[in-house]
Formats: sequence, C-alpha cells, structure tokens
Amino acid sequence: KLQSAMVIVDNRTGDIVALVGGTGEKTEYYGWDRTDAQLQSGSSIKPIAVYGPAFEMGVITPATVVKDLPLNYDDGNWPRNDNWKYNYSRTIYAGVTSSVNAVCAWTLDMIGTDYSFDFAKNKFGLHTLIERYVDENGVVHSDNNYAPLAMGAQTWGVTVRDMACAFATYANNGVYREGRTFTKVIDSEGNVVLNNTQRSEQIVSEKTVDYMNYCLVNATKHGTGWEADLSYSHGITTAGKTGTTTSNKDRWYCGFTGYYTAAVWCGFDQPDSISPIYVNNPSAVLFKKVMGPIHSGLRDKPLYDYRAMEDVEVCLDSGMLATDACRSDVRTTSDFSRVVSSAAYEEDLPTKK
Repeated sequence: KLQSAMVIVDNRTGDIVALVGGTGEKTEYYGWDRTDAQLQSGSSIKPIAVYGPAFEMGVITPATVVKDLPLNYDDGNWPRNDNWKYNYSRTIYAGVTSSVNAVCAWTLDMIGTDYSFDFAKNKFGLHTLIERYVDENGVVHSDNNYAPLAMGAQTWGVTVRDMACAFATYANNGVYREGRTFTKVIDSEGNVVLNNTQRSEQIVSEKTVDYMNYCLVNATKHGTGWEADLSYSHGITTAGKTGTTTSNKDRWYCGFTGYYTAAVWCGFDQPDSISPIYVNNPSAVLFKKVMGPIHSGLRDKPLYDYRAMEDVEVCLDSGMLATDACRSDVRTTSDFSRVVSSAAYEEDLPTKK
C-alpha cells in the first residue's frame, strides 16, 4: 500500500513536535521509520541546493532572467522540463513557481556544483548527500553534480527529517537549527544525564529569506503546490515546494507557515509509480489535512516583507527593463508575452533598457 512519512518542526524552537514514520495504526515497537529513510527528493531540493544559495551569493533575484533551454545536447536534451516544452527564457520567480527544471539547472551552472553541494550538505544539514561513492561495479557516483542538486536525483537520497529542518530555515529568518526530539534527560536526583544542545547558525540573509519566501508562497498559491495552500481555507499564508521523482515513484511537499514547518513524503516501500487517482500530489494534500487543524484559530503571519521590494517589468529576451519594442514583439499573443513582472529589492532592480 501507499506509504507516507511526515515531520513537523516548531518554528519558534526548531524542535520536532510531531512525526509519523508510516501509515496506519502503530502495531510494533522499533518498526521501520520512514522519516529517516534515504529517499530521492525530486524538485523539493531546488530551494535548498540551488535557489537559496544563489540568492545568497547575490547572482540572482526573483526578477533575473535565466535560460529555459536544455543545458546540453550531448546525450539527448538535458534537462527535460516536465511538459517537454521550453520557453527560451524565464524569470527565477517563474522557474520556482512552475518548477522549471531547465531554469534550475542553468542557475546551478551560474553558482557551481561545489558551492551548491557544500551549502546543502554542510549548512542546510542534508548529511546523506555524498561526495563520492564507488559501487560494486566500479562505477563512481557523486551528489556533487547537476542531476542530484538541480533535479533531486541523489545517489541515496535525503531524509524527511532533514528536509523539514532545512526548510524551517526559511521560516526562521535564515537561521538553521538542528531538529531535536528531546532537549535534555534528567535523572531522579536532578542531574543532567544528556544535554541535547542544538546546532544553530545564521546561514542565509534576510534578503535571501524574502526572495525565497516570495517565490515559495506563490509556488503554493499559484503554482505546483496549490493542494497544500492554507490561505483560502484557513487564512494562513503558506510557502513550500513540491517534488516528484522519475515515473512518479516519490512525491514530496516541503512547506511552512509562520508557525510550523513540515516535510511530507509519499511512496511505496518497493518503489512503484504513484497513480494520481483523486489528487495530483498526495503529499501536498496530506500537508493541508494535517496542518489545517493545527492552525485553526491562529492569526496569519507574513512570510516575507513585500514592502522591501518593488515590482518591475523585464524583457525575457534582454533581461533588462521592458521597452515598447519588447511589448510589440511579433511573438506576443493573448496568453504569451515577452514582458513579465516580478519583484526585487530596489538596489537589485535592472537599470538598463
């Protein structure tokens, strides 16, 4: 049967407040806990390994125009977008909200795999990523590469627990905190037997948080994560990213509100394709079913400061401020334009036409 795992982190403390390692009623002790299983992440890795680090490096903003084309043609077109279509170029904002594989791969090419790998593993805490592994046939595998970092096709995978803690960074003003299930153990005489000190580190800036959350809120409200959105049903702003692996064998939704962060995985213990019978992404649906009641009666908390940003119209051909010539492009139709709108901090806005 279809299995699932979920971890919820309290944004105030960084502590794990709930987890489930499988579906159905618990019937055994020390059973298989899928929250610590190593699972390929699909596109849910993109904000952690590519877009967040690129925002932090300062090479992109949500309004930056990036190629939406295959990165190489050596062994067939790669990467392939989900719909097998390419728009020549898109903004980073569109790349995140629509989960465009080519945009993410070109962004990774801008920052380099070494920087991306180090950020994901050593700052965001995805400790199961591997630098080098030689299998029994002598084949060398590494997650320090394009497919594992931009597309989520890791050698072994990542854990639901680690993904929840990584995404909680964006809900905690850029501070990564190691998730804990206990803080300390005290004996009958009041002596501290175990002190589970939490790793806490500011790994991304306030600007990076604003940029990433601006994209992730809209990825949930208007993009691939729409089934997880709590804004209409509960009045709670929701941000997050979906993930899908080859042949729909793994489905993810990693998201957060101003109160809690949760990572959800769905799949089979013996990998097989998940058929979307009644829902598109079961992980996004489960996120909403669990997080909705938790947030009942709570007041909304904004996840980014839109007042710090300004809207700008850019031309998808030049990447600069849109001109009348760009607006009059012969390719423009009622549902397609070479002029798009996004937002960025004033100091990051394009200045040339």
